[in-house]
Amino acid sequence: MNNIKSLSLDSREVAVMLNKRHDHLLRDIDTYISYLGQNPKLGSDDFFKETSYKAGTGRRYKIYQITKKGCEFLAHKQTGRKGSSFTASYINRFHEMEAQLSKKPLQQTLIEEPYKPTIKYWKGIPVLTKLDVAMILNVDASSIQNYIRRPWFMTENVDFYFLRGHDLFEYRRENKIKSTIAALIVLTESGVRKIYEARNRKFTPAELFPVKSSCEPQRPMLVNAPMNIELQKKIKDLEGKLIALHEVLNLYNRCNTSEKSRCFANTLNELGLQIFSNIRAISDVKLTSYDNYEIGFRLGNMMTR
Repeated sequence: MNNIKSLSLDSREVAVMLNKRHDHLLRDIDTYISYLGQNPKLGSDDFFKETSYKAGTGRRYKIYQITKKGCEFLAHKQTGRKGSSFTASYINRFHEMEAQLSKKPLQQTLIEEPYKPTIKYWKGIPVLTKLDVAMILNVDASSIQNYIRRPWFMTENVDFYFLRGHDLFEYRRENKIKSTIAALIVLTESGVRKIYEARNRKFTPAELFPVKSSCEPQRPMLVNAPMNIELQKKIKDLEGKLIALHEVLNLYNRCNTSEKSRCFANTLNELGLQIFSNIRAISDVKLTSYDNYEIGFRLGNMMTR
């Protein structure tokens, strides 16, 4: 029973439930703690417990572990639909934790274990929420959002989906989710892989995403693209030029003289030609690999006849 009473939620997760920036939530909690400290009969530890987490950069950042009382405290500060949505969300989370805790030895607590996300689905595609990925990597959800905002890095409807309106309703129905939120970002396996690689973390899809089984024999991969060194080198070069293009476009947008505009226009033209050349080179490398595979495949079939 004491273990159940000690359960708490990470303030980063609570910030997502409240649809609020994490730093703003920390600021509010600091204010509430100062108010509680003015009354000697009230202890803030019953509501909020300060701790920290280590980011991928090695730096430590402040967070709070928020108890059930703390969530109730925050819920009273909300009104209307937002308050009802948050109340339903945190009650569901505590019920989930209590149910899982009851299946474990008393000396263990849910918080001490690594975060294990539950796979959701969008039109049959396995996905993880932005918060899931943030909790796995032990980072703030805003850092995951930064990757999603890079159009040259993440592709909407391929690496991630931004669900709202009817799409969000279908997602909730497909996954039997009752919580009410206005919008949601979910990431596919390719999107999670990109974030892992950007953070220099080893990514094993089987650890997070279910393996699709099939009774039909699978045709072997035509080209092992991830292991093709020449192809990866050209892709890396192209990514560098796209980043440079993005920066030059920002500078071009801010320049206010005709001389600077002409200079940046020439640079943009040169970058455009180089990018076009890179794309052709990437296509040639991969298509040549496909052609060589198909020729070998057909010759092998002829020799076995």
